[in-house]
Amino acid sequence: MKDWIDRYLYAVGQKLPRLQREDIKKELRSIILDALDERIANQKLQEGEDYEATEEDVFAVLESFGSPDEVAANYKPSNRYLIGPELYELYRILLYIVLGAAALGISIATTIDIIYSQDPFIEQLLKLPMNLISAAVNAVGTVTIIFAIIQRFGKEERIKGIDLNKNWNPRNLEPVPVAHEVIKVPDTIAAICLIIIALIIFNKFPHIIAMYNVSKGTTSVTPIFNLDVLAGYMKYMNILWIGAVLLNIYKLMIGKWNTFLRLIEIVIDMGVLIIVLMMTGNPAILNPSIKDAVAGTDMEFLMKLGGIGSVSFRIFIAVIFLFTVFEAGKHIYYSIKSH
Repeated sequence: MKDWIDRYLYAVGQKLPRLQREDIKKELRSIILDALDERIANQKLQEGEDYEATEEDVFAVLESFGSPDEVAANYKPSNRYLIGPELYELYRILLYIVLGAAALGISIATTIDIIYSQDPFIEQLLKLPMNLISAAVNAVGTVTIIFAIIQRFGKEERIKGIDLNKNWNPRNLEPVPVAHEVIKVPDTIAAICLIIIALIIFNKFPHIIAMYNVSKGTTSVTPIFNLDVLAGYMKYMNILWIGAVLLNIYKLMIGKWNTFLRLIEIVIDMGVLIIVLMMTGNPAILNPSIKDAVAGTDMEFLMKLGGIGSVSFRIFIAVIFLFTVFEAGKHIYYSIKSH
């Protein structure tokens, strides 16, 4: 029965400031347990000392306290505000949606510009952060102004009638996730960004992955990869990378790991590993001109040290292989453990 109280406290805690969260949860737990004891005592008076508490008693007590949003609101400062508590949750949800849509739109527009524009690639790519910041500021400003106007001029009874928790029921509380089930948002967002950058570079500008040699004021550029051979592998790598982007977006929506997500993650990781091993096992993947480009330069030694077939390169591939296998094993272990 206490599991439902833990779920309830966790849901309330997610709405509270971090510095006050644990103290408030301890206080609230004590109040809930006191209320539960009182209810059980009353039930024993009505039905006899043999009465045993059930989950329905817990649900009844939690329902009397109200939804986690309502309880958390009671612990927040009642200062004057631009957007009141009745509108805040709706404001927050719409703000996330608008920010996500703006970021996606700017990213797509920038990608199209990179593909079709004649401007230098790096120059186009450097515009993306500023465009994202500008779009975010505009989105936050617009949504905030709209809600501030509603708060200021809307009829009070209609605003107070906005309730996202009308159908709230303690039976629908989600279990408190354990640490290994929580999806880390910053890591997931970083993965999406890196994959998109890799997609752009390897598909549109693979030639910039090159050996740059400056001699007498002249810069010579020699692509590292044989672009024709690389293109053959990229057909399959693109499918996996796009799948990884979609998977990471879905992970952000779900918020925690499940067996389906872990299975797809394993399939994509192993697929990428197989293609990488196939590429590194094919000497033709390297541009034949690369050896001539580095001959007699300081880079010749480094190319020999890290070239395909060398001991150092094999160690590097072995590390990638072991890491991928470890991650897959970890997902399999947690999937079994959760059942």
